[in-house]
Amino acid sequence: MKKRFASISAKINLWYTVLMCVLSVGLILCIVTVAKTAQNSEIQQNLVRSVERNIDEIEVENGLLDIESDFAYRSGDIFALVYSEDGQILGGEYPEGADSSLPLEAGRFGSFDGFYVYDTKVEFTKYDFKINGKTGEIISSEVEGADYFTPFEGSLDFFGDGCNISCREAFDNSLVSSGLNIEKIRIINARSYEYNDAPIYEIEFHSSEKAYADIWVRGVVGVTGLGGIWGILVRLAAVILPLFLLASVLVGRVITNKALEPARRLSEAVSEIHSGKDLSKRLAVSDGDPTVKAVSEGFNEMMQRLEDSFEAERQFAGDASHELRTPVAVVLAECEYQLSREELDDDDREGFSTIMKQAFSMKRLISQLLEMTKMQQNSLQLNKEKEDLSVLVSSLCDDFSSLDKKSVTLHRDIDEGIVMDMDVLLISRLVSNLLSNAYNYGKEKGNIRVSLKKTDGKIRLSVSDDGIGIAKEHQQKIFNRFYRVDKARCREDGCSGLGLPMVRQIALIHGGEVYLESEEGSGSCFTVEFKV
Repeated sequence: MKKRFASISAKINLWYTVLMCVLSVGLILCIVTVAKTAQNSEIQQNLVRSVERNIDEIEVENGLLDIESDFAYRSGDIFALVYSEDGQILGGEYPEGADSSLPLEAGRFGSFDGFYVYDTKVEFTKYDFKINGKTGEIISSEVEGADYFTPFEGSLDFFGDGCNISCREAFDNSLVSSGLNIEKIRIINARSYEYNDAPIYEIEFHSSEKAYADIWVRGVVGVTGLGGIWGILVRLAAVILPLFLLASVLVGRVITNKALEPARRLSEAVSEIHSGKDLSKRLAVSDGDPTVKAVSEGFNEMMQRLEDSFEAERQFAGDASHELRTPVAVVLAECEYQLSREELDDDDREGFSTIMKQAFSMKRLISQLLEMTKMQQNSLQLNKEKEDLSVLVSSLCDDFSSLDKKSVTLHRDIDEGIVMDMDVLLISRLVSNLLSNAYNYGKEKGNIRVSLKKTDGKIRLSVSDDGIGIAKEHQQKIFNRFYRVDKARCREDGCSGLGLPMVRQIALIHGGEVYLESEEGSGSCFTVEFKV
């Protein structure tokens, strides 16, 4: 009898184990399948969003292509590349193993040899002008890529609050500045608002004449194994479910053996069951005995608990899948998506456009502030290499000279062959900020002097102008964040008050110091000293 009961117990445990294994394997396969599908969809969506966000970091200013510092050549596993119209790489690199010979194709999105590739072409046909409503002076102008636009149906014959000129006059100023034929223009948007107590006209228009040769932006991301949240979920399920299976089998074995113990006293009933080869009779006979009934009920309760456990496991997988989805997209990504919807009405489109424009206007300031914070917290990753500082400073001087609109004479006293261990991008930012200050606050037809010397174990860079100068009471404060001596002029020049603080911080992380010599009305001289 013991052998028979042992055989029954073994069979129950065997079938129970098989059932748990099948359910566990099926659940794991289901989680893996769902996770792969969700992750691939997430990878594709992130690739498209990353490329579209990067497009917003490319613009043309004063006839020059400007790829802003916020352009993400690599964002996680996503690689971005910028191509010229003729297919030459302007920036970025391919991930290892990707096919770099794949031809560019507008709107392409597909999988090639284990990589998702997304191509888009940028045509610089959208002009954005901001004009002072009182003076008619053009505050800023830029050209962006545009693949859609809604023609402006209103009238330009209106005066904004506090404006001395009409919107049409402001438009005429922007048209003259752009050098475009009005027949090639379709106005997209025209509005008036106040910024820093100054009335502003903002006019956007689309031209059939391109401001710059087309460029391409390509995004590449590998189709890898499960990773991120989905990988964690699958690995968690792969560890927990076998442990749960093992624990369930062990517990089931104990419960099954205890549940069958009372049946040992039912030898006759068991014999009848055995002879009739009908296990249901055993349960029917046993059901008449309170002890066997209790065992049967206990077994049923055990099965119910197991079912509840599996249901709880399924619920856990569903809830975890829902709760661990990618966080809500940021404001710019959502605006881009909403604006891409053709069914969006004009009021909503204008609202999203306004949100997007204001976000863009803050983006550069936020980027500078975050970079400043990283530098101050020593969390900014530096890429220091020995580079020729003389060549770098000369090149930046050439760039600023070519963009000069004030007929300034730039004098250079740059020693050749001065090599320094530096982060090229940060030092370029430092020199550019000093030159920009000199041009902004120097006088028209004035002089700017740039000096680079290496003496007494120090590298000394000086940038001086003969402009308005800085009063003594302001000289100790100009390196503070957001401090501006002439707030009205800073508003006109688009100054954020972070240029000089960033100069000092970049100098500090390179072991340098910044010194100022200035006299009000006679100009300023900023000197940066680096230890060799």
